[in-house]
Amino acid sequence: MIFKEFCISDKNGKSNCVIRSLCKILNKEYEDVYNDLCEVAKELNCSSFNDIPVFEKYMEDNNIFNVDFDKDVMIKDLNLNNDSYIVFCWDKNNYYHMLPIIDNVIYDKNADGMDLYVISVYIKK
Repeated sequence: MIFKEFCISDKNGKSNCVIRSLCKILNKEYEDVYNDLCEVAKELNCSSFNDIPVFEKYMEDNNIFNVDFDKDVMIKDLNLNNDSYIVFCWDKNNYYHMLPIIDNVIYDKNADGMDLYVISVYIKK
């Protein structure tokens, strides 16, 4: 797997990993994904667009589905097919992150995500 720098932000320069990942895999604009996630958060009565039920519902509505995968594997050690994925991961402490992997290329702001551990893997159908 290789790393390529990817960053997209709102008009004020703010960038969020959930929104970045969804923008990349869905080829959508930052503001559009942000607004859509906020709507889902309202529908589900959640406090944030970053809540797991919110982004999972949004992904499901956009044909991105959770797949069974070994937990406790590092991103850099994932063995994925040449498809489009979103990986929810963490540092086994208090840092959670999300990143897209398309055709075995990790797209993120920096390569730090390579050393994070998988929580969930989602595939774009």
